[in-house]
Amino acid sequence: MTQSAAARFRKPPVVEVWISVEFDPNENKREWQLELVQQYVELYQAELPKLEAVHERQIQVDETSPQALPKVIGQQVRLQFVRMSNGRRTRALQIGDDQLSFHVLKEDQAYPGYRIVRDEMQRKLDDYARIFQPTRIRNATLHYLDIIDIPRPESGEIDLPDYFVASIDLPEEPFGQIGGFAHRFQMACPVDPGPLLLQLQAIPSPPESNVFRFRMDWHKQSAAVNTLDLSQVWSRMDVAHDYMRRCFLASFTQRTLELFDPVSDTE
Repeated sequence: MTQSAAARFRKPPVVEVWISVEFDPNENKREWQLELVQQYVELYQAELPKLEAVHERQIQVDETSPQALPKVIGQQVRLQFVRMSNGRRTRALQIGDDQLSFHVLKEDQAYPGYRIVRDEMQRKLDDYARIFQPTRIRNATLHYLDIIDIPRPESGEIDLPDYFVASIDLPEEPFGQIGGFAHRFQMACPVDPGPLLLQLQAIPSPPESNVFRFRMDWHKQSAAVNTLDLSQVWSRMDVAHDYMRRCFLASFTQRTLELFDPVSDTE
């Protein structure tokens, strides 16, 4: 059975999907204004009540002489970003200086997906543009995190090419058995300006499990968006998502795709 770009799965490996956006600031902006951050945060406190603020500390020192320790003559604490999430941490909104991202994570058997993230991101982007008044969106990036569990055979070993098309293997002789790896790929997307970054990595399996566990990180950037017109932004993101989906289906052998429980055309 071959898989089309429209293939659907009952148990897809996706555990997190998010969209991140970088803005060009308003030409009159001098610094990230905390009162505007607070104004934005208040819009989503009921929806995302858990709040984390990350700061960075910049220290200014005076080197008096080569024989003496430098003296601290000033320091400045700067807000780096604010992260808001819901009670179960299945939704997260991160606000940075000219940056915004929204994350949806798997919850029990509810799998995240592009359409969910896109629909929930719409208002958040509108509010960000209204409050912070950037001149345009510079780049928008779609991210997927997949966790793939391969049942451990009786031999206790697997051959990566049996499961992953997007893999690099080493001969057992003379290398021996592979204990761990991380392969990183960067591709120029043929249908949308901006690269696709893909990383395939072996990670520890859960205790008492009988699987080999792998992690795949996908990042497709739509570069040089150069507009605040969200209809144009989503048009670019739709194309990027369709391309990523084709890449996803082409990255696995049929043996692996069967593990995701594909939905037949007749269902």
